[in-house]
Amino acid sequence: MGYKIAEVASKRGHIVTLISGPTSLMPPKVKRFIAIETADALSKTLKKEIKAADCLIMCAAVGDFRPRHLAAKKIKRQRNLLLKLMPNKDILKELSIYKKDRLFIGFSLETEGILRNSLRKLNSKHLDLIVANKLTKRCNPFGCNKLDVILVDKSIHRTYITNKSKIYITHVLLDKIEEMWYLKNNRGTRIRRIRS
Repeated sequence: MGYKIAEVASKRGHIVTLISGPTSLMPPKVKRFIAIETADALSKTLKKEIKAADCLIMCAAVGDFRPRHLAAKKIKRQRNLLLKLMPNKDILKELSIYKKDRLFIGFSLETEGILRNSLRKLNSKHLDLIVANKLTKRCNPFGCNKLDVILVDKSIHRTYITNKSKIYITHVLLDKIEEMWYLKNNRGTRIRRIRS
């Protein structure tokens, strides 16, 4: 999803910096591409890059936990293995001190309570908009599947998108972000685009 957003935003004339973890995907043509490998590297890079940005779109699926210790060698097969985990930083929440006049867009992947949990994230992370995904057998946001999502802004206005491709969702999302930016900065009338 992040690659689609970066690609379409760039084609619309936005100056895009794409920060990406390891993936088999070919990066789209953007102004800057930064490869990272860990949640800590993502956090450090974002804190540096956010200063030059008007909008942060954070759709990375950063794990909530990571191993407490990294093994220097292969862990051999054994009957029982105790894996100790520790929480990763809440990167988007940490970035809220840099928000100021910037637009912050987040993503939420839920298996239950999609609206309730997404609204909690919208508020706790000081977001302007959240894209709420529900993970089901039919709707899996990983890969090229069609999705059901709900865009929720901080006024609790909801836009329901059902059984649509990532490229369709990307266009609707960017329409909404552009509209929010122009209205926030009194730069013109509402943007209207229709997608089929």
